[in-house]
Amino acid sequence: MNWEAIGAIGQAVSALALVFVLLQVRHAREEMRRSLNQGRAETVRQLHLTRASNSDLAGLRIKAEAALGLETNQFASELINRAGLTRSDAQRLFSEQMAWWSYRAEIIPHLDDLPPGARFEIDWTIRYMYGDNGNPLSRLWYETTKRALSPDAVRYIDDLLAQPG
Repeated sequence: MNWEAIGAIGQAVSALALVFVLLQVRHAREEMRRSLNQGRAETVRQLHLTRASNSDLAGLRIKAEAALGLETNQFASELINRAGLTRSDAQRLFSEQMAWWSYRAEIIPHLDDLPPGARFEIDWTIRYMYGDNGNPLSRLWYETTKRALSPDAVRYIDDLLAQPG
């Protein structure tokens, strides 16, 4: 074998190694984005759970917001008018629903990576929570809030709800 052949083999190996490194960099970027999104969703979920579970904090927020002239969101207004809840209780339920949404919105882009049973369970739960024949509280929250939610997740849910089953 001559030096030119050895050089050509070396160049081919180097080119393959470069392709491999580029693929690893791409995968690392995708994983970093996924991890960042997951961390964000977990933080948002925890913040909403804190609002939902801490009645003192909820009361302070309502008092401050009312003093500053902040309007009650549509979901809370519906609960106040139709169910007779206080503004504080209605806002706590809003935060609880937002915590659940944060979980669902974070998992929807990764549904194809789940085993079929887990995917079935998530889709069933979404249908139950937001569908016409499901949970009226969650359905009301979804319908009054979806314009402010992740368009991709809303599209998935609306498409799922439009399917029979």
